[in-house]
Amino acid sequence: MPPRRSITHAHGPHAHRPSEAAIRLGLIIGTALSAVAIVWLLLANRFPEFDRLAMVRNLAAVVLSAILMLIPVYRFWKHPPHVLTCGLTAWAILTVMYAALQIPFPRLSTRLGIFHFFMLGAILLALISALLWVVPLLLTLRQGPPVPARKRAH
Repeated sequence: MPPRRSITHAHGPHAHRPSEAAIRLGLIIGTALSAVAIVWLLLANRFPEFDRLAMVRNLAAVVLSAILMLIPVYRFWKHPPHVLTCGLTAWAILTVMYAALQIPFPRLSTRLGIFHFFMLGAILLALISALLWVVPLLLTLRQGPPVPARKRAH
């Protein structure tokens, strides 16, 4: 039996499949986002002495979460599908944690349901991935008109 040859595409072998690195990074970011969410909820609900710092606490949690979600954008800048894969992996883990946190914090579900929470992140990630794909295309077209292909002689 002849040995298998790998098929290389324009972006390398298996470019159409999610990258293991994207999934791995998504797992790490999802865990970090979950930790931020747990600490945020514990500080907000179990330590009333921090109530006077509620605005700072909320702002710090939002900024830290945004920074964590920008990591896939920075890491996979040239590969928008990997940004989406990584981000959705992280957001799915955070959504599972959000669902689990509704057990000790039942009023959490009155703010945003689990499905809506997931869709909020998924739509935002899809928009970011689409922008990472479309903006470079538009910038390339702006540099000049595409060169027409030569007609072949029959």
